[in-house]
Amino acid sequence: MSCENDKPNRVKTTLIVRDKRMDSVKYWLIVLVITGHVVQCFKVIPECELIWIWIYLFHMPLFIFVSGYFSQKKSRRALKTSIWKLAEPLIIYQIIGLIFIVHSFTLIDIITPCWVLWYLLGLIYWRLMLQIIPDKVLNKPKLILSVTICISILAGFLPFNDILSIQKTLSFLPFFFLGYYMRDKNLFLPKIYKPLCLLFLILSFAIPLFYSQYLGSLTHDGSYVCYYDAIRRLIVFGLSIPMSLAFINVCINRPWIARQGQLTMQYYIYHALVLYPFLEIMSKFGFPLSLLTAIFYTLVITILIGILSYLPNFSKFTNPSLFLK
Repeated sequence: MSCENDKPNRVKTTLIVRDKRMDSVKYWLIVLVITGHVVQCFKVIPECELIWIWIYLFHMPLFIFVSGYFSQKKSRRALKTSIWKLAEPLIIYQIIGLIFIVHSFTLIDIITPCWVLWYLLGLIYWRLMLQIIPDKVLNKPKLILSVTICISILAGFLPFNDILSIQKTLSFLPFFFLGYYMRDKNLFLPKIYKPLCLLFLILSFAIPLFYSQYLGSLTHDGSYVCYYDAIRRLIVFGLSIPMSLAFINVCINRPWIARQGQLTMQYYIYHALVLYPFLEIMSKFGFPLSLLTAIFYTLVITILIGILSYLPNFSKFTNPSLFLK
């Protein structure tokens, strides 16, 4: 009897050594995410709105780029584990969000991820796409990137908003695959260019300062208002690439930072859980609405989660099923 059909399903993968510098980039990116969500609550202040626009020009494209950078095709068993690692916190915290934030359990509410949870569902989609695309097609980066860019631009014409994270998933799709194709590339410029990268990021504040009215939606969570929004999306995504490259090259790299960078999923979920209760508590102390207050809140939340990260079971609370193993 032939054993040919009994062979385990094998997935061809390329072994790539993990670059700890990218883990440090992940940490500074999650700090940027927390900052963006804090200043979003202070957008009535012009300085905070300016910072919010600047952050949203590139932080999610880069965050998703890094997600693609650390992704690869997996065996069926490893893929199931990877998907469940995302689906479990998505389900748990979606239920919590429906109870304490949305206060509703209609079908639309249930299939619309609460706030930051859209990224978890989006990452599930992106990893499944990566898995099902045949290798002979996936090995044609120009084709994949061209198609995904077209999908991203055309997605804004679809009648979807936050439902099932479809709009954002399709909008940011090119950045995931761009990150995937850059896994074996060196993204770090010689140190001599670091001051230039920092100067570029500082000068890029001119974009939200003088041209914010031309940028359109920076959250990419809804359909276009007019046809010109497609051009605006293309321009914004074009700007996000040099800003992302500059940001990558100004990030400070230390062993403890790289370690924290490997816990960005926990930072992502936990900061969403503590942000609004924290703001409610602090408002009772009469803190003024100011840029300094926003910076203070960001530091407190980031440091608090950083301290909690040293608890033995810190990473398990986002995936409670790990306690059963």
